[in-house]
Amino acid sequence: MKKLFIQQKVFKITDQYSVMDENQNPVYYVDQDFKLIGNTVHVKDLSGREIFVVDKEILAFLPRYVVRFSDGRQVALKSRFTFFKKQIDVEANGLKLELEGDFFDFQFSIYESGKKIGSITREFLTWGDTYVLNIIDETREVFVLALMIAVDCIKDSEKNN
Repeated sequence: MKKLFIQQKVFKITDQYSVMDENQNPVYYVDQDFKLIGNTVHVKDLSGREIFVVDKEILAFLPRYVVRFSDGRQVALKSRFTFFKKQIDVEANGLKLELEGDFFDFQFSIYESGKKIGSITREFLTWGDTYVLNIIDETREVFVLALMIAVDCIKDSEKNN
């Protein structure tokens, strides 16, 4: 099992931060474009190669984000309101991805075809938003990171509205 750590800044106009490993070494860099309409987040590896991009669809009633991976795969996340509980639907080409848990407290697990591949937890009582990504299936590290960033974008979008 592998762990990644993310600590976002408190006062920010756009998100710019490093994703760290267990030894506090940077593994990925996250950079959000400043736009008046929409939202785009770029994630790069240490060599500067883009791994994936998270884009907000601007003509959607509820927040909807599309993750486009460098290998051509694509995953869409859409917020859905139900009574007393928030749900996020995942639409993935050829993949059966599911998110389960508490999105208000930012504690959820990620499943692929019924098998748990990772979990994401927000740490409380920290300066800024701090997240811990527990990656069970290390071959799915990029998916777990992408889903965490997309869910964070959905939460930020709903908070700003």
